[in-house]
Amino acid sequence: MTTIKKNFGRLISWMFLLYFMILFGERAQSLIRSITQYGLFPSAFDGFVNLTAILSLCATVIMLSVRCRSFWKSLFSSAEADYCPMTVTSGVILVSGMLHTEFTIPAIQFVSYGMLIIAMILRAAELSGSAKSRFSMWYSLGYLTAFSMAIPVVYHSEMANATQFHIIESIVMLLLVLFFTLMLRRLFLGKGENLLLWVPFIFMAVGDAVVLWMRWTEEINSFVLIFACLSAVLFLIGKVILKVRGRQ
Repeated sequence: MTTIKKNFGRLISWMFLLYFMILFGERAQSLIRSITQYGLFPSAFDGFVNLTAILSLCATVIMLSVRCRSFWKSLFSSAEADYCPMTVTSGVILVSGMLHTEFTIPAIQFVSYGMLIIAMILRAAELSGSAKSRFSMWYSLGYLTAFSMAIPVVYHSEMANATQFHIIESIVMLLLVLFFTLMLRRLFLGKGENLLLWVPFIFMAVGDAVVLWMRWTEEINSFVLIFACLSAVLFLIGKVILKVRGRQ
């Protein structure tokens, strides 16, 4: 059992590494090509997303270098990684991925997110044996995955109130990344049996509704709409199921 746990931990660390490397590489190529061709501030919006993405990547490098030393050791040894700074760093770099810069390659971004989701599944599998409720653990994982997909990417808009929209969608994105990171941290620290928390859900529902409504006449973000609705369904049904199971 100890050997299996060590192998799980090492595999999880490698999934994190792939997530960091793939997303960092995609973001770096986008920024380098964009800045080389158009400059850092071709417009107020582009300047904001470029600068914020650069800060996100720089913060990621610092976190990985200073706070995630156990993570590097866990890749090649039986040392256990400290999941607290790893999950926080995952959220830090995710901010860059939620900013639509020039030359963004969504397919590569989704591959990196897939690595993070695999790490989440592996961690849930590792913890399910000692969980009070395996059902709650896996249900919470499904909800967290849907929630992560409901975070809106900050896109450029040509609407009359574009500046106001950019500010609001940026705030919504940052808040939802924060809540996702906090729930991800709970999962990896062994506290993920009930991630159906009211505060993140309310912010997701209200924030996504506002962002979708403001841009509805320009373009409907079907991806966010689908996963926001899925998250809401999973949350409400899950609340009922967990309440019923708690009475049994």
